[in-house]
Amino acid sequence: MPITDEVKKAKLVQPADSSTRRIYWLNHFKTKREDGEAVELRPTPEQLAVAIAKCSRSSTPFDQNVDDVSLEKAAEFHEKWVVGYGHSSVAEHAVASVAFQNIPQTIIKILEDSRLASFTEVSSRYQVFTRQRVGIPKSLAQSQFAGRVSELFDALYNLYDECYALLDPIFRERQPQGDMPDGAYKATIKAMTCDRVRYLLPAAALASLGMTANARVWEHALIKLLSSSDPLAQQIGEEIKSVLRGFANLDRDQALKHFPLPTLLKYADPSAYLASLPDKMAGLASEILAEKKSETKEYATGATAENPVVCTYDDNLAEMRIAAALLSRHALIPMEQALNTVSRDRPLQEKIIRTALEDRGLHDTPPREFEHAWFQHEIIMDYGAWRDIQRHRICTQTNQPLGTDLGFDIPEEIGEIGKAKEFAEVMDQARQLNREILAAGLVAEAQYVVPMAYRRRLLVSWNLRELFHFIELRSGKKGHPSYRRIAQKIWRTLDESHSVLASLIRVDLSQENISTLGAKPKGF
Repeated sequence: MPITDEVKKAKLVQPADSSTRRIYWLNHFKTKREDGEAVELRPTPEQLAVAIAKCSRSSTPFDQNVDDVSLEKAAEFHEKWVVGYGHSSVAEHAVASVAFQNIPQTIIKILEDSRLASFTEVSSRYQVFTRQRVGIPKSLAQSQFAGRVSELFDALYNLYDECYALLDPIFRERQPQGDMPDGAYKATIKAMTCDRVRYLLPAAALASLGMTANARVWEHALIKLLSSSDPLAQQIGEEIKSVLRGFANLDRDQALKHFPLPTLLKYADPSAYLASLPDKMAGLASEILAEKKSETKEYATGATAENPVVCTYDDNLAEMRIAAALLSRHALIPMEQALNTVSRDRPLQEKIIRTALEDRGLHDTPPREFEHAWFQHEIIMDYGAWRDIQRHRICTQTNQPLGTDLGFDIPEEIGEIGKAKEFAEVMDQARQLNREILAAGLVAEAQYVVPMAYRRRLLVSWNLRELFHFIELRSGKKGHPSYRRIAQKIWRTLDESHSVLASLIRVDLSQENISTLGAKPKGF
């Protein structure tokens, strides 16, 4: 029966008192109609979005909206209001979870650049990676570099396996089992070992990712993938579209019945603007540097491998802004009056800030007023650690392309097992190949051969509240040594100019590392 053929049905049973408070799950619920019929409702994401959107102009209960909104009506609503008039916030109620199995790190990072989404991916700390699980674009696999790419991956994974076998007994000796259960101890040693050998994994390493996002976020993610210069990103973008929207030539009724976002992703297509922007800006950048070469050379300072964190913007009024915002809120006065009250009184600023945080528990975040202070840092760090840092989304990141010009990091334990020379040789092999692929014009493809040991430069702007979260989480003993150093150095830049604020952040400046299993509840 076509989805447009509707059978008249009784309304759902509602409380006798329309002012009765009700809180219920809309994705799946059981109820009854006024004629006594029992019903079980499971709206599609697009139906659910309409059922919720209707509450802004209708007093009809949500569950009745769900029952009333057919697939066809949902499609018509979205065609008119979301696609036609641009009321995109409605699309945020339509949520879909997608499983990605065996996609390379490069694509995972494009997807995880979506700020308002949720992700869980394969951990390079808890899973061992294998040679057969690599993926590169066809344009690289069919190029003159194909044989050398395969040789590089062989060398990287052979060394990965060799180092793993040699590091395992070293960490067992350094961290005796004691009374730790066998399973937990084995997992602890595995995590410590994987943390060191992950530097050898290429950006082509395949992993799995689970991503949950609303239709608005999916549209943005698809447009980014489809507009990328990376042919594999474009290909995976098309595959996601077929999963969420349905196949291009699929009957409309079938698309509405069997796919989660057939209407809301109607215009998730490549953007000519996004596709052309990198080359356009790169051309302009080259012109500017050529013209201003003598002027800019003397200012060529910034983050380096030796000094990987540089504060490029320091909010010198941070304490005053935070104290005034707190005072304004709780004294019920205008911000200007609050600023005048605290502006020349540093002890008062400190008193207000310390009072706001003195009872903060271990898992409590600072008040939102701490977001009124902003800082910016330029960071150089290895790609493996950057993969963890990128997932901090309450900040703005500008990441330079992955390459080999900034050199690589090597864990000290690699030297201890006598593999430093082989490590450096395989890194040089990757660097040479990366540069030749770039010279051949395969810019997007070149990143796939870069191992995680290589560094990249990023610029991060974040508020103080996010810095509390980042430093406290990433400086902890359970963290990877690489990003722990970055978090500690960021704290030190703050301590240099805002010692009071820095003293209130629970930073861990120790060099001790422990497995995350060390603090798990019993039974895990």
